[in-house]
Amino acid sequence: MLRFVQGIRLSNSQTVTELSVLTAEIYRHCFAELAKSDIHRLNGEQSLKLLHSFDAQPSNQSEWIAPTVDDVWIFGYGSLVWKADFPYIDRRRGFVCGYKRRFYQHSIDHRGIPEKPGRVVTLLPGNPETDRVYGVAYRIAALQKSQVLDHLDYREKNGYDRVNLEFHEYPTATIPIKVIMYMASQANDSYAGDVWQVSSIARQIFTSAGPSGPNREYLFNLSIAMRQLFPDAIDEHLTELVDCVQRYIEHDEPTLLERALSAEINQILRECIAYNPPQQHEEIARRLEALRVRFERPGWRETYLQQELPPERS
Repeated sequence: MLRFVQGIRLSNSQTVTELSVLTAEIYRHCFAELAKSDIHRLNGEQSLKLLHSFDAQPSNQSEWIAPTVDDVWIFGYGSLVWKADFPYIDRRRGFVCGYKRRFYQHSIDHRGIPEKPGRVVTLLPGNPETDRVYGVAYRIAALQKSQVLDHLDYREKNGYDRVNLEFHEYPTATIPIKVIMYMASQANDSYAGDVWQVSSIARQIFTSAGPSGPNREYLFNLSIAMRQLFPDAIDEHLTELVDCVQRYIEHDEPTLLERALSAEINQILRECIAYNPPQQHEEIARRLEALRVRFERPGWRETYLQQELPPERS
């Protein structure tokens, strides 16, 4: 960084236009790569590797555990589809009837923070004859049941309660399996209320991130999982959201991030011009390097997108 900055000509008399030219040069050389869209990464090598092994590795146990009548099945229809961070002895693809999956739940502990919630899925009652929600059922060994349920109770603590219902295997239905499912009702504090329009949800996902990562990653991973595991199933709500968020990423994100980063660079230049050479260049290099470090941390992208995105029209 210092070697590059030392090649920049600075003076106390530089005009606004000259500083803008320098800002653009620094942005292209040091920061443009950071602002590139990450949509291809999020569309997924890691997730695809997991899904390709689905049928080949039905258990994640290091040693075989025999099934018993005291085992329980857990049904996942959101992040549990691709991120089962608990021991299971079997897993199966399938669906539950009579529900619709919607991104109607705020996330303040995984894909957002209390000050800027993300959006995750819950289920709404639907038509028992026509509505299906596809996902994965995991068989939990009786000896691990208490441990896993305690873990999931904590993981799903932001508004989700246990519900018991029947799971049907895919693609060939067999005898239904009794499963436990976590569902957030409309009465919980993190329910998103009546802000249900896809454009508003997509905007929220586009600009949110939390301890578990970017909100868009959650959306894209779920979409990948549905396409891979249930190629003939249709989820119009999920598809519409993916398309809308992708448009934000492809059409708006590059401009918004360049604007935010350029403003930061320009501020550094203006503040450091008052330094005496060679301290000018050393201070600029130090602060630009600190800026790069800050922008490589999780959630930096969403913070600046939220800052730069124009207010939503009512």
